[in-house]
Amino acid sequence: MKNKHPLRGIRIPLYAALGSLALLSACSGGGGSGSGTGGPSSGSTTTPTSQLSGKAIDGYLVGATVCFDNGQGACDTSLPAATTDANGNYALPDTGGLLGKTLLVTITPHTKDLSRPDYVFPVTVTLSQIVTATGSQNISPFSTLVTAQMQTGLSQQQATAAVSVMLGGIDPNADYIASGNAQALSTATAIVNKLTSLATNGVADPATVRNAANAMVANNTTDVTADQIAAQASKPVYPGVDASQVLSQTTYALDGYLPYFANYNSAPVSSIVQDVRSVSNGSVVTQQQELSSGTWQPVTNGKYETMYGAYEMKSDASWSNFVPVSTYRAPLPATVNGAVLSGTDAITGISYTYEFRQADLSGQTLATAVPTNYAINNLWQLPPLTTATFASGTKAYLGLLSYTADQVILPVWTPACDNPTIVNGQVCDGSQPAESEDGVISLITGDPATTYTSVLQAIGLSLEGRAGGFGMTITADGKITYSTYDQNGTATVNQGGTWSVYSRNNNVLVLNLSSTALSAIGTDPLLSPLNDGAKLVIALRNGHLRMGWLYPSTYAQRTYQFTGALNAQLLAGVQAATAPQ
Repeated sequence: MKNKHPLRGIRIPLYAALGSLALLSACSGGGGSGSGTGGPSSGSTTTPTSQLSGKAIDGYLVGATVCFDNGQGACDTSLPAATTDANGNYALPDTGGLLGKTLLVTITPHTKDLSRPDYVFPVTVTLSQIVTATGSQNISPFSTLVTAQMQTGLSQQQATAAVSVMLGGIDPNADYIASGNAQALSTATAIVNKLTSLATNGVADPATVRNAANAMVANNTTDVTADQIAAQASKPVYPGVDASQVLSQTTYALDGYLPYFANYNSAPVSSIVQDVRSVSNGSVVTQQQELSSGTWQPVTNGKYETMYGAYEMKSDASWSNFVPVSTYRAPLPATVNGAVLSGTDAITGISYTYEFRQADLSGQTLATAVPTNYAINNLWQLPPLTTATFASGTKAYLGLLSYTADQVILPVWTPACDNPTIVNGQVCDGSQPAESEDGVISLITGDPATTYTSVLQAIGLSLEGRAGGFGMTITADGKITYSTYDQNGTATVNQGGTWSVYSRNNNVLVLNLSSTALSAIGTDPLLSPLNDGAKLVIALRNGHLRMGWLYPSTYAQRTYQFTGALNAQLLAGVQAATAPQ
């Protein structure tokens, strides 16, 4: 067996989170905080229900108008609207394809708040809610905070989590009146009062509402200052766009400047690589291309793939069978419903959403659109990518891929040497622990001669990353230590973070490495995803210890996609950053 590219940088989770995860990443785009009518869907659409209903709440709001956003914070006159009844209820026809679209409730001085019956709203203010997959679509000050957070470039799942933290664990989509949560009602009233105080000429405009809402979440208070609101106004805004608008065309994303090893001993030949994404016959299709002799050529035979395969944790916290790396290149059927691509990972049984946003990159650094989750060529840290900015008017799509549960992935690395043979549990002249499983020799950690029965047996062991790229020890007091060496080879033991047992599977340890430790212990590909929000894990599977990654449910993979071709400025920036010095 010959390993043709043992040490190239990885892109996680775009390619290593195999199965449906990686295939879905093939679809780019971003999900919608403010979309109106959409074009015809690509893929199948969900069966519409009879109506979309819920409550309009500060207290329950009577006589308020509920409608769909036209993308400018006002009603879309081509879609139905309703007026809330004496109990704050509304109902709208569900025409299908509404997931990710924005509902508005407009409060005027004629609107009554049942929680303060003598109160007269002094101005007009509009609250919002992004349509979710299930449950009542309650529109409230809290859901308005979620909408605003999504327009900062967060996924709906991330935005909901951020607002919930601000609210002390309250579900931003819940009916806090029905649950009798007096504290929530008080906070909601304070939010609305603040928004109305910011009105100009009798109206709190959508931009002011968005900026004030984001200032509240950022500063964890409803009593935000003019300076705090202005700080939010200076940040980019990412409005929503329907999935059909993105998927009806081919999109192009920078994959990276990737090294390919012709064989173990030769120097790598690096190439700029892009991903070309489209939808064909209701499935998401991706093609990897490399820039060769000035033209883009298809990448064949998995030339730039990182791993041989992986094991993934399923929704019941058990491990999947071996997932070969080739699985994620096959087309994947996908469902488009309104602004969101959705489905269920066939391997893990965990559902996902892929949201689509528009991104105005004007004035932002070229590094904004560079993947950050691979290790060897850290383009996002190199000039001119960090110093040059996109020209005015540069547009792209932002894709946000989220899962409803944590993703835990154990990569299967093949040894970084020619013709590896296991001798006494080691390969590559005794330098790396390995085992033979699922038809391949793969690297592991710990003692290869031991059949472990608990992951806690890892305590006190010298644990190596892929190909011995780093070493660390976890100690019984919940700490992580690692060694550094001076020019004389003298070792110093350093504190590197903490570890804990994973709540879903007690044979998985989650490592929280400090930034200092990450910088000190090298650029092992196992560590690269930690730059992008993942956690390193040590897991017991089939009697052996393996290292891998935990992507929390609040993680969202971000991918910038361009239409027509990869952005010329970005391509030129990569060429300049990687030119020989």
